[in-house]
Amino acid sequence: MIQRSFSGSFIVRGVAAGLVLLALHMPTPAWAASGVAVAAAPRPFSAPEPLPRELRFGARAPQVRELQVRLRHAKYLAVYDVEDRFGALTRAAVHKFQREQGLRATGAVDQQTWDALRARSHQPTEAELNNVDVGPWFTAPTQPGYVKELQHRLRQVGLYQGALDGAFTAATRDAVSAWRTRIRLPASEVMDERTWAQLIQRTRNPRYAELFAAPPASTLSQELDSRCTTGRVVCISKQQRKMSLVVDGQPRFTREARFSMPGWDSPEGDFRIWYMNADTVSKIFGERTPMPYAIFYQGNVAIHFSQDFADKEYASGSHGCSQLRDYQAAKWLYEQVRVGDRVVVY
Repeated sequence: MIQRSFSGSFIVRGVAAGLVLLALHMPTPAWAASGVAVAAAPRPFSAPEPLPRELRFGARAPQVRELQVRLRHAKYLAVYDVEDRFGALTRAAVHKFQREQGLRATGAVDQQTWDALRARSHQPTEAELNNVDVGPWFTAPTQPGYVKELQHRLRQVGLYQGALDGAFTAATRDAVSAWRTRIRLPASEVMDERTWAQLIQRTRNPRYAELFAAPPASTLSQELDSRCTTGRVVCISKQQRKMSLVVDGQPRFTREARFSMPGWDSPEGDFRIWYMNADTVSKIFGERTPMPYAIFYQGNVAIHFSQDFADKEYASGSHGCSQLRDYQAAKWLYEQVRVGDRVVVY
């Protein structure tokens, strides 16, 4: 996995939050601006020369690639492609690193900064430096709901002809590898974010009913807050650690939920869904944190699927979001609600 702690409690409020979300949460690969969903061919990489006395904004050098990879390791730079150019994002990441390490915050890399960063990172691989690192799975292949969606998308690009069974079979693995080869990445069965981002650019998101014959099974019960008894409401109990979709007082679906880690807070109250995005990736906390099927109901706080919740259960937590650990359930809920529906957290 991505070393993910799926996150969501942030500071943005009001109407302007939508614009900020687009800047902070949406995937922004280098090829997106041109509309071309094909990765550049990897260039041969030679080891950088020793670090100059200082690397600063505007510099163009192989050492900048290593700097960016190391900043990514240390969770200060939320990119998956690196380059030779020392741009504004790199300068901001260096500045934040220096400030948090008690160094003189200039945004330029001197030897002291470089030494501190090396201690917080590891030697970049050639694959990382050349932007062909296979990386971790975007969402684990242990999630049948995700694998069904993946199989459908691979079928759309003509690389998978098997059943939509949610099993990560040899045919599915071969199709993933073929897709990576098509977009000029090394053959692998790993669907990392780079590979997934290009796949979703070329395909449509299948509807829940195209993948599943019935709603997800729901056998849990939840004691509802009185505010959940009228209309369509996503009712979330922090104490019971549960989440229900309730229509006119009747629960349609109940699932276990997870909330904020210590030091953060999952806000309570009566909210309205103001924004929804199925392919959200947060970049706020220095790493790319996938938040599939995100339903935003208070600033940047959202309901979303969390692979970290699926992997670690309650041993970890969010930065304020309400998380589900079943990809199928998250996809179903996403299709049941719409902007303007209520979310009650108590």
